[in-house]
Amino acid sequence: MSNITLSLGTRSNLLALQTTQSLLQRTSNRLSTGLKVNKPIDDASAFFAAAALNSTASNQTRAQTDISQTSSALETAISGLKSISKLVQTVQGVLTSLATATTAETSGSLATQYNTLLAQIDNLANSTNYQGVNLINTATTNLAVSFSGTPGGRDLVITAIRSDSAGLNLSTIATGLFFQVATTISAQASRASIESIASVASIASRAAVNGSPALASTPSVQTRASVGSYESVASQASNATNPSAPAQVSVQSVDSVASVASRASVAAVNIAFATPSTPSVVSFGSVGSSGSIPSAAGGLLAGVNTSLLTAVNLQVGNALARLETSQSTLGATNAILAVRLEFSKSYVATLQSGAANLTTADLNEESANLTALQTAQSLGVVSLSITNQAQQSLLRLF
Repeated sequence: MSNITLSLGTRSNLLALQTTQSLLQRTSNRLSTGLKVNKPIDDASAFFAAAALNSTASNQTRAQTDISQTSSALETAISGLKSISKLVQTVQGVLTSLATATTAETSGSLATQYNTLLAQIDNLANSTNYQGVNLINTATTNLAVSFSGTPGGRDLVITAIRSDSAGLNLSTIATGLFFQVATTISAQASRASIESIASVASIASRAAVNGSPALASTPSVQTRASVGSYESVASQASNATNPSAPAQVSVQSVDSVASVASRASVAAVNIAFATPSTPSVVSFGSVGSSGSIPSAAGGLLAGVNTSLLTAVNLQVGNALARLETSQSTLGATNAILAVRLEFSKSYVATLQSGAANLTTADLNEESANLTALQTAQSLGVVSLSITNQAQQSLLRLF
């Protein structure tokens, strides 16, 4: 084009058409891709910011997959623990039946059932795996998960809980073990024979006691007459040989004493306190002598070994308690994973929305831009044609 000379109007119109064409291509690209920033040259800051957000969203999407798979492994382990708990409860039922066993054959059959259940517990624990991960048949497996999606991250480490028969401290028992009680019966000495008891003589009856005779009445005491008073004696004159003696005071009379009323006579009571005769005691016949009891030979006492049964019941009870604790632990961990998974999904949506706000084109706006550019392109072509027609008018001079 450097060899071709164009007028200023033509070159201006051509430049405008080239710009319009470039904008048409850009708008068409945005409409086809839905993005307003496809390359760093479109908007470097928006491009790299959106790239960082999309990278984080991609890591979170990968983390969602890891969390979901880990959660599935935990659910598998919890399901296995529930099934093992049912088998252990069945073991308890076998021990209950064993406590009432009456024969060695019954005891042996129940012991065989006990051992079979333990084998099934081991089989179930070994079968509980998810994509090669088993959290209940060993205590050495660790399952790590990264919440950020970083390869090799260990934001949460889940330790396996061994729950087979060995992990639950349950062991098989010998078939006849519950009827081998090491308790012997000491020999008892024979008892001497009991001598016969002689007959007891009858006791003669006692005679009746007659009643006491009635008491006679006591006569009344007569009253005594009162004693009259003594006259006083006059004093005698004194003389040479007989000094005078004072006159004696007269003694007051003594009142008469009231007579004591006579007591009525007590009528005779004719009550006979007769003691009834005691019947004679019947004599006992002679008791035959008891034969001596032979001594019992020593030996094993056949029966359920209650001490051993109590110990095994305690082990089974502890196993059930441990299974419940293990289910609770894994369940709590699974709840954490569920929360993290929900958060990760929400986080990814936020990141992708932020990236889209930086790079996504407004299709309505771009559609309007396309229409305007197409109109501008048509006008540019018309303008260029008009400019060229002005130059073509020079041909008429020749």
